[in-house]
Amino acid sequence: MSKEIPGVPESITREAYIGLFEAAGIKPEQTLQLSFKSDGIYAEVFALDADGKRILDPMVEGFAKHSIYIPVED
Repeated sequence: MSKEIPGVPESITREAYIGLFEAAGIKPEQTLQLSFKSDGIYAEVFALDADGKRILDPMVEGFAKHSIYIPVED
């Protein structure tokens, strides 16, 4: 159970949730982490090849990842 804060909903719809990703131009199924900060959006996503498939990273025995920062502009 989390703390209740006035004005913060208990949940959001799936449509609104997907909308957050769409606004950032990121696909939910390729996203490992999404973080909203006061200066922008930070995301960790799977690296994809030209065909849109995840790239294996032999150095970590898993998939390659990208860190993305999308700044907020006024």
